[in-house]
Parts: sequence; structure tokens; C-alpha cells
Amino acid sequence: MRQDSIPTTICAVILVGFGTVAITQPVQAQGSGPCAQIKAVCEQAGFKPGGAKEGVGLVVDCIRPIVEDKPQRPKAVKPLPQIDPQLVAACKSKNPKFGQPKDKPAQVPKPQEPASPGGEPPGKPPSEPR
Repeated sequence: MRQDSIPTTICAVILVGFGTVAITQPVQAQGSGPCAQIKAVCEQAGFKPGGAKEGVGLVVDCIRPIVEDKPQRPKAVKPLPQIDPQLVAACKSKNPKFGQPKDKPAQVPKPQEPASPGGEPPGKPPSEPR
């Protein structure tokens, strides 16, 4: 009877080990960095890219309030998930711009052409005397 229980025990240990790997696999697939973990938690809480109009925007309604330690905007419909403050600090130190709006390129004013001699509009050759 003892010989029958050994293979059963081994099979149980193997299955439990595979179950643990299967449970941790999705988190590893999304990235193992602290910012990727924050993003994954927000997605698991129901926030999604492009969901800002519905109040479930991944960045604007979840990531940004967590990283900036500020309240959500009034339009947000889901509560923020609980995130370890040490994870937020690690994300900020690794990627200080995570969750921040992209910088718009500065608009450089077009240089104006200098006025040509003789009072002619710029870009037009000066008129010749008759």
C-alpha cells in the first residue's frame, strides 16, 4: 500500500509546482519592471487604453493618479487599485516620466524675411528704374 502512495504524492507535488508556474506566468509576460507591474494592476482593475471617455482610461484614470499621488479626476468611474508605495517609488526612480503626458514639440516661429531695399514686399525682386 505504501508503494501506491509514493507515485500519487510525486504527481501531486508536480501538479502543484506547475500550478504555481501557471499562476505567475501572466505577470512575467507583461514585464517584470515596477512600472509594468503598476500598468498590469491597473488593467486587472478594469482600466483600459482609450477608455478615458468612459472614465476608465488606463493612464489618465489609473496610472497618473497613482504615480503622482493625486486623486482621480471626477470623471473616473472605477476606484484606484491598491499599490505598494515602494513599487511606485521604484517605478519613479526607474522611469521618472512614466504616466506623464508626452511633450509636444515646441513651435518655433518662422523667421521673417528682411524687407528688401526700395520698399518692395519681401520675396519680390526690387523693381528696376525705367
